[in-house]
Amino acid sequence: MRLSSLAAAAIAVACFSSPAAAEDTAPCEAGMVCASKPETVLAALAKGGLKPKLDKDSDEDPMLEVDGDGYHYEVYFYGCKEHKNCDSLRFEVLFKKEPENTVELANKWNSTKRFLQMSVKPDGKLGAAYDVATIGGVNSKNFADVLEWWSSMLGELGEFFDAEVPKPATPAPKN
Repeated sequence: MRLSSLAAAAIAVACFSSPAAAEDTAPCEAGMVCASKPETVLAALAKGGLKPKLDKDSDEDPMLEVDGDGYHYEVYFYGCKEHKNCDSLRFEVLFKKEPENTVELANKWNSTKRFLQMSVKPDGKLGAAYDVATIGGVNSKNFADVLEWWSSMLGELGEFFDAEVPKPATPAPKN
């Protein structure tokens, strides 16, 4: 069966068009955790027993530095418009450049893990990241679950390094 030129063009537009930006402009409701309101993320992390510190990333968007679960990591705010109205978070831990930080190691992790994804950065550091969309807010119970998943994945990451890497991966120094 042949597709008409119009149908083919419509399919091409659908396949190659970029998704609409999902800027979160609605106010963050009481009791919700929203990337659009960084202080709610800071408070939720502190409530979870972590030690977050509000900062800014290299693009001047909000960022949290966190110490907890035996690691130092960052929580980046994504989808921001002019450094506000952010729509998602990325929890990310980095490990300093080591010869063991290979694409094969990352692929081995990624082939069996669903939430936390590992990658080798262009500078040779090994990174592990977990992304969370927060448009409309995440209730405190669900955000506590996000933190439990993150903590669990960090624990599994340590076990993975113990089993797969000749020596433990070393966390990258704080900036």
